[in-house]
Amino acid sequence: MAPVPLPQGLSLVHITHYFSAYWQARLGVTASLPVPADFPVTFPREAVLARLSGELAGNDEAPFGLIMTDYFGGYGDQWAIAVSPALPTPLVTGSVNEVLRALGVVAVAGKDEFDSVGLGEHSETPDYLDRYQDLCAEIGA
Repeated sequence: MAPVPLPQGLSLVHITHYFSAYWQARLGVTASLPVPADFPVTFPREAVLARLSGELAGNDEAPFGLIMTDYFGGYGDQWAIAVSPALPTPLVTGSVNEVLRALGVVAVAGKDEFDSVGLGEHSETPDYLDRYQDLCAEIGA
């Protein structure tokens, strides 16, 4: 995992559903996150993400957000959830900005929460995550 520091004390970690499925299987985690059923099947649901997030934060109970967008030419959809590993239900399920607010992001003048932490600069999935599709196939995840 390659955390990217963001403003306001946040870090961004790019993941894919293959990444989370792989590590879920490798680490023997069986639980799922409380992701709404109407989210896309490619939205990561694996509870291993809470474990990995806790390791990065140095706090197993630290809340974290999962954000997925699908935009082309300014049109598309977004799905987002804020999770606290200590709670059985999500803190927030909704827009990216709602989830960022739940994580403590404060919009700066003239920007929304998304732009305030610079997420627009990180919209491409890094190539290093491509290998997880093959790794999942190798272990049957």
